[in-house]
Amino acid sequence: MEGKILDQETTAEQNPTNIQIANTRSKRKYDIIIIGASGYTGRHVTMEMGRLSQTYNLTWAVAGRNIKKLQDILNELYMTLDGYEDKKIDIIYANLYDFETIMKMTQTTSVVINCTTPYYIFGEVVVKSCVLTSTHYVDVTGEPLFMEKMAYKYDEQAEKNNSIIVSGVDVESVPSDLGVEFLFQHFNGELKNVDMYKYVYLSKIIFTVGGMIHHSIWISFLLHLATKKRRLYYRNLLDELMGIIRIKPTVSKLFHKQQLSMQTDHKTWCLACPEPDQAVVTRSIHHAKTKERLPYNFNARGYRVVSGLIPGILGLLMFLFLSILVIIQPIRSLFVQLPTFFTFGVSTSCGPSEKFMKNLCLTLTLIGYGTTSVKHPTIDPNNEKNDITARKKTIATVEIKNTNEFTSKAVILGAVTIIKDQINIPKGGVLTPAAAFRNTKFVERLMNHDAAVFKVESDLVTYSQ
Repeated sequence: MEGKILDQETTAEQNPTNIQIANTRSKRKYDIIIIGASGYTGRHVTMEMGRLSQTYNLTWAVAGRNIKKLQDILNELYMTLDGYEDKKIDIIYANLYDFETIMKMTQTTSVVINCTTPYYIFGEVVVKSCVLTSTHYVDVTGEPLFMEKMAYKYDEQAEKNNSIIVSGVDVESVPSDLGVEFLFQHFNGELKNVDMYKYVYLSKIIFTVGGMIHHSIWISFLLHLATKKRRLYYRNLLDELMGIIRIKPTVSKLFHKQQLSMQTDHKTWCLACPEPDQAVVTRSIHHAKTKERLPYNFNARGYRVVSGLIPGILGLLMFLFLSILVIIQPIRSLFVQLPTFFTFGVSTSCGPSEKFMKNLCLTLTLIGYGTTSVKHPTIDPNNEKNDITARKKTIATVEIKNTNEFTSKAVILGAVTIIKDQINIPKGGVLTPAAAFRNTKFVERLMNHDAAVFKVESDLVTYSQ
């Protein structure tokens, strides 16, 4: 089956049931259910849920097809965490190929945390069930095709049924999406353009056994490359439906050197990377302008910081090479069947070690350009008519010490925010993280739980001569 995973239809297409069970928002048995809890990401989310559920007094359960694996995860939780001596977390049978079991699961909870990957294959059936049962939903996908297909197919119905569907509540999209929101709130002027620079690095050199990514990440990456036509198809449909206008890349900045801090003159090589960050932020800006009538008259572009000119060029060539090879079905199947071999040990079935993940950090630098109204220092400060428009540049950063821990905390706190701050969230729809959480305490919760630090690094105002 694994070799054909990129060619199979989604589980939602295999379960075409469209039975409407909306308006059932009475008190449910669970606050949160984690589906896919026995997988690599699901295990970490489950362990973090064990801690955070005690803080927020949540009732929760895990769901999946393999009851034994789910029980093993919970046994690990019972042995690791205090406070579970007299508690037993419920296990719910939910088979992604049996739509009825998914529907039964979603009807018992307020929010579903979906950890099943790849999302394009296994995610839609859960989204569809949540929409039909007026259940809220969050996930940790980084797949643009899945996110935009869900927005196109289910946004209107989710809004009608008061079902809040939020994808990308993870380390890929949240720093960029909420980082841009943070920058806008602290810009103090008219923001016109934002450049986002993502830098992933190890806090210290370590020697550890294991790869750098889990097989599921590798498969999702191959899926992204192999489904380019479908991705553009649904993106065009979504843009036409909602009136989204996407900016074209700046040719001169496809591969460039950039000063990322006003505290140093050092410049770093950066590579344009519009997926998924830029795609998500574009939808957030559009939602703010059209749904909330906010003055978001700016664009945002995404870039990745690379370690140098040669590594950047090699990485770009490798990406282009894989983009061509993955189109060929037999080669694509080999990539899926032998991931460790074709990634030279980077992708493994067990994923990276805990030691590796604890040292994997992320810094997102957001550079905002725009204008502001100020008094020129050489003009009489008491004369209001002497206010001038000056160029303004603000740099904000999002610092994350542990990327894996951030994802687990972010998706759980996203679910918590839907439960606690629902009055400040749109009543329903398929939303981006910023569209859902911009008026809530989500960022505050992330900082309170040491998941991330959002801060303004510097401001620069330039007067015209």
